[in-house]
Amino acid sequence: MNETSKPASRKKVIFGSIAAAAIVGVVVVGFVLPAEFGVDPTGIGKATGLVGMSEEEGMSLELQRGMAREGVLLDADATPGPQGLSAQFSQMLAAHDIAAPPAEDTKSDRFTFELLPYEGIELKYELAEGAPLLFAWEATGPLNYDMHGHPYEGGEELTESYSITDSPSQSGIYVAPFTGIHGWYWQNRTLDNVTLTLDATGAISASYTFDQAGQHDRAISPIEPGDAGDSETAEQAI
Repeated sequence: MNETSKPASRKKVIFGSIAAAAIVGVVVVGFVLPAEFGVDPTGIGKATGLVGMSEEEGMSLELQRGMAREGVLLDADATPGPQGLSAQFSQMLAAHDIAAPPAEDTKSDRFTFELLPYEGIELKYELAEGAPLLFAWEATGPLNYDMHGHPYEGGEELTESYSITDSPSQSGIYVAPFTGIHGWYWQNRTLDNVTLTLDATGAISASYTFDQAGQHDRAISPIEPGDAGDSETAEQAI
C-alpha cells in the first residue's frame, strides 16, 4: 500500500503547487501589476480602477491642482465619540477660525465597509463651496487612498486631489473649494480583508458610493444616542 500511495501523494503535491502558482500569477498579473506599475495586460486593472494609483507614477495633474490650493485640508485630531464627531464639530472649526454652518444644515454620518483583497470603494459627499467637513476614518489594515473632489461645473476633467498615500487612518477638516462631490477612493492592496469606518460631520447635502457597477445614492447614516456601536454595513452602503 505504501508503494502505491507515494506516487499519488507526489501527484497531489505537484498539482497543488501548480494550482498555487497559478493563483499567485493571476493576482500578480491582474492586480499587483496594474496597481503598482501601471501595467494592465488583462484589462482587470482598468475595470477595477487599479491603474494609475501608484505613487511611483509621480504627482498627477489632479494632485498638482489640489496642492495649489490653500486652506482646503487642515489638520485636526478628531476622535469619534458616542455620537460620532458632532460634539467636536464647532470646537474643531473654531480652532481654525472657520464658521460653523447652521445646526439645521449640519449632519453626522458613519460609513463602514469591508474591503476584500485588492477591492476598492469610493464615497462622496455633496458639499457647497466653503462648506466645512470634520472627518475621521480608520481601517483594520493599511489602505491606499485618494482624497479628492469633482466640481459640478467641469466635472471629472477638473478633479482635484488633496492627499494620495497609504495609511490605516486619516482625520482632519476639509473645506470644499467648490460646489460638487468630495470624498475618498480607498483600495485594499493586501491579501487580507480590511474593514474601514468613516465618521463625518458637516453641511452634507447628499452622499454617494461608486464601484464597478457605477454610482449609487446612499442614505446618510446618523448615529443616534445608544446606537454608537451600530455601523452601516457594506450591503446598506451601496
